[in-house]
Amino acid sequence: MLTRIFFSLNMALLALLLVGSAKTGTAQLYREKYRPQFHFSAAKGWVGDPDGLIHTDGKYHLFWWGHAVSDDLVYWKELPYPMKGGDGTFSYFSGSVVVDHQNTAGFGEKAMIAFYTQHQPGDSLPEKQSISISTDRINFNYYKDNPVLDVRKVFFRDPQVFWHESSKKWIMAVAVPDQHRVEFYASRDLKTWIYLSEFGGLGPATSFWECPDLFEMDIDGEPGKKKWVLLIGHGPNRVQYFLGDFDGKTFQADAETIRYLTDSNQVSNGPRKQGLQHALWLDYGTDFYATRSFRFPENPEHEPVFMGWMGNWDYARHAPSTWGKGFQSVPRSIRLKRFAEGIRLVQEPVPALQKLRKKPVQVGAKTINLTQRLAEFKPAQNTYELEAVFDATTTSAFGFNLLVGEGRELKLRYDPVTSTLGIDRTNCTDFTSNNTFTKAFASRMYAPVEKENGQIRLHVLVDESSIEVFTNQGKVVMSAVTYPSPAQTGIELFSENGSTRLLSLTAWELKSIWN
Repeated sequence: MLTRIFFSLNMALLALLLVGSAKTGTAQLYREKYRPQFHFSAAKGWVGDPDGLIHTDGKYHLFWWGHAVSDDLVYWKELPYPMKGGDGTFSYFSGSVVVDHQNTAGFGEKAMIAFYTQHQPGDSLPEKQSISISTDRINFNYYKDNPVLDVRKVFFRDPQVFWHESSKKWIMAVAVPDQHRVEFYASRDLKTWIYLSEFGGLGPATSFWECPDLFEMDIDGEPGKKKWVLLIGHGPNRVQYFLGDFDGKTFQADAETIRYLTDSNQVSNGPRKQGLQHALWLDYGTDFYATRSFRFPENPEHEPVFMGWMGNWDYARHAPSTWGKGFQSVPRSIRLKRFAEGIRLVQEPVPALQKLRKKPVQVGAKTINLTQRLAEFKPAQNTYELEAVFDATTTSAFGFNLLVGEGRELKLRYDPVTSTLGIDRTNCTDFTSNNTFTKAFASRMYAPVEKENGQIRLHVLVDESSIEVFTNQGKVVMSAVTYPSPAQTGIELFSENGSTRLLSLTAWELKSIWN
């Protein structure tokens, strides 16, 4: 999918906007209204799908065809606009970056090679996969013999390329969005690609499939057992995943995944009608898309980490931030864990983010009736973290009112009767002057969340314009953008039609990554 930095900006202007954003003296720049304080956003301009997520020579690299680097996935330094050359007739859509340690392409040992889709204006000409080469980790020069893969399809995008050790080949996963499938190609030199196979026919087919990713993971607590995970974006704002096996040629979903996806009685997003398409969703919120995993070519056994774009194409162009549009989720550690219903992908914020925590505020057990202010924790701004455990054996719905102020709030509500977690942001933002935005943004979202030993655990990250909720240690996640007024810093606990027992709560204000 388009990393859509480029809408109406020409290349030269964009290059100027993206230079030197995290240097000394720019702290004030990162204090604008709605600017995330611990999520990555660009100094100026558009941030779309995370591309080229890779760790090499001790640095994490994040591209959106802008470029930023980090030592720890917390603090980021934005680098100059990286893409050099090209004739200016196309936009850079999403892709990936590899390090060619063995010089298979002949561009030099340890050359970094960016793969992306060349997209022509108008959505009527074939999309092509092309490359740019870097030997300094900063400038990526357009390859004179582009494209490296052109199958003459109008919708053919978002190449994810990785080294497959068993077959000693480079593998490319690329989406055919309108046909709801992913095609796989192989190469020995990163320049000549041969068709291998395709995957499709499972999961929702109601919208474009985009931004595929494929990687192998261990299964927690089952030594020697692994699964391949295939991520596929389902526009405009969701990501599904499939578990199975990849032999260097074909991805085959496993029997358990197939059974889940073809059983019309399964529930994947709250109450559903018989036969409605469903999926294994990465995130049940409205704003987590185009998820890609970090690659660790020098340490293949590194714990898997991914991140997604916090946006939604229904309203992303109309977001109220004046400094630019779009930002990334927090990086998330991911695991595969077996539950009664099968193996599921679980995710949590990377532990490195804990270095942003200020002094903890701990709240002991208490009974909640109606609505009451959380008097023990009063953050100065909406950059904080909560971990709460509730006794969910009640029949009363309960939860948090967050971003409370000026007659607005965001409601995070758990219904123990239906085992449903919901986020209601219909009266959340102070930006109400754009009817197109308001109509699409005002929404409620739901996720199925089962009790664990009669309890519900909520791990909540609140930033200046977003919320990410991890339930029951990451089994179900919900992410959404919020855009509240700076005055909306109130926090309330509530219990509807009866009492609920809060068992424990710990809260931290979080430091800014831009200081």
